[in-house]
Amino acid sequence: RAKEKAAGALSNLAGNNDNKVAIARAGAILPLVDLVTSGTDRLKAVATRALRGLAINVNNNVAIATAGAIPPLVDLVASGTDGAKEWAAGVLGNLAFNNDNKIAIAKAGGIPSLVDLVASGTDGAKEWVAGALGNLAFNNDNRIAIAKAGGIPPLVDLVRSGTDG
Repeated sequence: RAKEKAAGALSNLAGNNDNKVAIARAGAILPLVDLVTSGTDRLKAVATRALRGLAINVNNNVAIATAGAIPPLVDLVASGTDGAKEWAAGVLGNLAFNNDNKIAIAKAGGIPSLVDLVASGTDGAKEWVAGALGNLAFNNDNRIAIAKAGGIPPLVDLVRSGTDG
């Protein structure tokens, strides 16, 4: 339970830009990725939420990917709890601001998993997935892959009937 509380505290602390840097410098990224990989469902969700906040920072974005987070995050998008799916989509969306990460997410099978989630996830997950797909689509190969995976119809559905705010 202490791991969960600590990861939750780091998630909350990551709401501050200076703290994002301090958390990474303190060595939190690798243990958080380890929790995403091998923790309980609850730990995976809380650690993923922390990584989502940390991934907004450009340097953390690279460090999170380097720590091996992309494959387990893709796995969570496909088979995690509803909360973990939502947070994992958010982390992947933030990681996809980096060009190398765009490629790595696609290579890890992230595009089909994200397309499946945008069609069938919770409203919150759909919002995060739409953002992730939008960021991934800044890469031409990913644009093609998203379309081939069937991503256009569920995105059009979201434009029609998704949440407003």
